[in-house]
Amino acid sequence: MLWKQLEVLKDHWGQLKLGDQDISSASFHKQYSELYEADILYPSMKAIARQMGKEDEFERLIINSQSILPPKGASEIEIKTQQLQKLLENIEIHMIQEVLRKVNKEMTLVLSEKSKKESTLPTDLWKHQVMKENFSVARPQIVEKFIQKLMENYQDSGPEITFRKDHLEACLLSLGCDVMARERSNFETYSMCYEHVLQHTRQKLCQKEQELEVLQRSQVPPEDHADQVAELSHDMIMEITALRAQLTDLEEENINLKKQIKEEVQEEYEALVQALFMTCLHRKEKLNENWLNLTQKVCELISEVRTEGITNMKELRKKWGSARPDEGIKENVAKVAELSHDMIMEITALRAQLTDLEEENINLKKQIKEEVQEEYEALVQALFMTCLHRKEKLNENWLNLTQKVCELISEVRTEGITNMKELRKKWGSARPDEGIKENVAKEQLLALEQDNRSLAALVCKVRSLGLWRQAVQQTHFRGQLSRAEKESIRSKKECLRIKLMAEQEAGLFRQQLLALRQALASAQADNAKMRKRQDDQVSELQTLLLPLLERSLQS
Repeated sequence: MLWKQLEVLKDHWGQLKLGDQDISSASFHKQYSELYEADILYPSMKAIARQMGKEDEFERLIINSQSILPPKGASEIEIKTQQLQKLLENIEIHMIQEVLRKVNKEMTLVLSEKSKKESTLPTDLWKHQVMKENFSVARPQIVEKFIQKLMENYQDSGPEITFRKDHLEACLLSLGCDVMARERSNFETYSMCYEHVLQHTRQKLCQKEQELEVLQRSQVPPEDHADQVAELSHDMIMEITALRAQLTDLEEENINLKKQIKEEVQEEYEALVQALFMTCLHRKEKLNENWLNLTQKVCELISEVRTEGITNMKELRKKWGSARPDEGIKENVAKVAELSHDMIMEITALRAQLTDLEEENINLKKQIKEEVQEEYEALVQALFMTCLHRKEKLNENWLNLTQKVCELISEVRTEGITNMKELRKKWGSARPDEGIKENVAKEQLLALEQDNRSLAALVCKVRSLGLWRQAVQQTHFRGQLSRAEKESIRSKKECLRIKLMAEQEAGLFRQQLLALRQALASAQADNAKMRKRQDDQVSELQTLLLPLLERSLQS
């Protein structure tokens, strides 16, 4: 089986290599054997020797014997399988090459069809080389149909055949229609045939013209114009480099201008900012001093009240000092209540003073803020306006810079186009429409660039207007915010006042409760005293009445 496959593949490989020639002849068989030894046998034997590790011995044998022999120890099956594998690889390579040839051929056909400027379909892609067109016109059976239709309705009276008039007219009408249809189909087929012939000749003429153009271009010596092209390209490169250098210089100038503007703004407003900062620090120090003085005064007042209360308590203790202090305390509860009431009133008054001082401090802070805002609002607005003005100037400079660069680039392009036109006029071009189309496209591109510049300028203006509107809105919102803060401060003041009033009322109610509790305690004490007195009186009466009763009983 392996031997049969090998023989079949050998024959197929020989046909591929030698074509349709007969391998059985002596000359072709010798050529076939040489090709087979060089392409199949030698590589397969070398591969077997490499697998067995006897490649050097195999090379020596070939050099000594001048013939290809299998390596020692190789079996016949291995030799045949290796040859079969090599044949399959060669056939596969041949098939791949054939496919590549076909693909390249079809690609050339596609490119040739693309180069043709016609609206017809590319018929060369699916035409076969062997196919031949045969033109044949179908013969219409007009007479047979007419006779058949005429003989459908007739009257046979011996030697004569009669037809009705209507039937004859209908048959003649159908005959005329068939004749007209035949003429029409003949006209269409002949016209189509002539159109195909003309189209085929036109395609051949186009191919010939293209070949002639290629030959003419190849015959023109390019050495004469290469120098001119090199000079033009060198000039254009130099101009482009010069433009790039100018662009970098302009960008550096723009950066330096920005830095200079920033430094000028800093120098102009640095002193103002420092003065503002110093005033803020000074006002803050004053506020801290006022707060410290306020706290010291409050602490002094509280200490004075405490000392007064302590002295009063000491005096009361000195006055009330006795063997029965409870009685003195009960008797002088009213005095202690009065003193505590006075102390509570003084504390509430101090709290009211403290709240008033806090309100004054808040008002001072607000007043200072308003004064600072009024003093520096104009300066801040002027700073903002100058920044906007400088930004607009920078945008204008940038737009002018871009316009100059675009103008320079357009000039360079126009010069390059004119130079290329001159070169084309000198060298002669078969397609002058391309230059016109390129010029139209470049003009459109220039118009679009100009529109882009104008749109960029409008965008810059819109941005500046937007920034101005934003600044106005910010000032408006700041005013609203300050009003809202004032209203919140007023509401806080009212809340504090209400809280103070409530605390004062609560203190009064507490004092009243204390007084009532003290009165109740004194009433309870009086009641207890009265009960004790009554009990004492009852006991005394009992002691007095008991001896009287005993005496009366004895008598």
